[in-house]
Amino acid sequence: MTGAIVDLSEGNAPGETSVDVCVIGSGSGGATAAWELARAGRDVLVLEEGGDFRGGALTMRDGMYDQLYMERGGRSTVDMAISVMQGRVLGGGGVINACDVVPIPDGVLRCWQKKYGLSEMSPEAISPFSRRALEDLSANTPRPDQINVNNALLRAGAEALGWRGEVMLHNRQACQGLGKCLVGCPVEAKRNPRMVAIPAALEAGARFFTRARAVRIDGATAEQKTVHVRTLDARGYHETGELTVRARTVVLAANAVASAQLLLRSGIGNEHVGRHLILQPQLPVTALFDREVRSFHGIPQAYAVTEFERLDDEEHGFWGFRVEAVGGTPGIVASVLPRLGAEGKTLMRGYPHFAASLLLVPDTGNGRVTVDGRGRARIEYSMPDEQKQRYRDAVKAAARLYLAAGATRVMVPTARPVVITTEAELSAVDALGFEPATAPFISAHQQGTVRFATSPAGGGADPSGQVYGTRGVYVLDSSGFPTSASSHTMTPIITIARYLAQRLAA
Repeated sequence: MTGAIVDLSEGNAPGETSVDVCVIGSGSGGATAAWELARAGRDVLVLEEGGDFRGGALTMRDGMYDQLYMERGGRSTVDMAISVMQGRVLGGGGVINACDVVPIPDGVLRCWQKKYGLSEMSPEAISPFSRRALEDLSANTPRPDQINVNNALLRAGAEALGWRGEVMLHNRQACQGLGKCLVGCPVEAKRNPRMVAIPAALEAGARFFTRARAVRIDGATAEQKTVHVRTLDARGYHETGELTVRARTVVLAANAVASAQLLLRSGIGNEHVGRHLILQPQLPVTALFDREVRSFHGIPQAYAVTEFERLDDEEHGFWGFRVEAVGGTPGIVASVLPRLGAEGKTLMRGYPHFAASLLLVPDTGNGRVTVDGRGRARIEYSMPDEQKQRYRDAVKAAARLYLAAGATRVMVPTARPVVITTEAELSAVDALGFEPATAPFISAHQQGTVRFATSPAGGGADPSGQVYGTRGVYVLDSSGFPTSASSHTMTPIITIARYLAQRLAA
């Protein structure tokens, strides 16, 4: 039996349908779970709020943020301090990420065992699933000729300072170097869930409904659950109709924000649901060079400075910070620069000479997801002083890297910009307070809102992923991670989703 992708915006939604398993979300977790469960003989239906965009439908223009990201790319914390980037497209975040493949470090799994009691998630038990995730993604190392100038400059700085770094694994094949990874790949070089797990799930009989927004789950303790769904128009702007899905098992894989939001809207779960939100905020830093950099051409993110990261911290697992090269389209770059109007226009004339990086600092679950009276997600987040200090340390490290590589100036795009031209000026970074909405923080790796725990006192779901207080409602995405799984979450999500989906199928 072969499945199908059905676009509900075309007016072909059934009034009611019954299945064995309803999966909500089609990204790394949802697509992988659908593949495993359909392969095991279950009748699987996947609901995806976004549309299906492939090939030429991905125009490479900034306008694609409107269609590929939740809230048209405008989702943020309530204080506007952090932009929360979450996919809304068939295939999820793997369609719009920078293709970085970073498995869960053994030290993180040992932390989960020791601190959170997840004894069965040992490095030995998870290792086969990590290897399978790398196979799914066709993980490989970019060739030397694929390292663009932007990434090469960061590596040159690291080598000059004697700092540790790495060329990251990625999941591209036959990459054409278009540089627009964050708005999808029109040549389909990404071996992401849309290109691997979803076709395999379809072949096994799974069905996918696009433009289908799950709004509530009823009967979470009953044998048969009811998922209430609203259909959307072709652009995903307006709700146009309703349908119901009845299922024995419901799998939430809609991202740590949306999965918690749906549970809260439905009145499902304990007091941990929505809490412990990990945003892993990233701060951009730019540097100006006399030479042309053209960071918008080639692989945006291929090299990372790992000198200051720890992968076996007893308390946190993944800790410290890392500096990663990054590229962006003109719109997103202009939005994070510290100048507006005529000054901003003048600054953007230097766009071909910009090098850029993201400072990735893991956090401890300082956030929370709640819902307002209309069921909309509210994302609250506070940043402790210790985390702010790691950002200051990371800014200084990035500045030193770029100066060592020959930058004429390094710019920290805070509300009162910090401009560094020599190492003697690094002390200016100490005055950065990172008050809300004073720095363009970006979150792309949300985790932890329904974290796995051995009892309801410690988290929102048991170690199998079943939400406490339910019968057959599971989270199989990053919502369950009790700490940051790694610096990039696509591979960990695929890994844990397959591990838990196989257990569920059995």
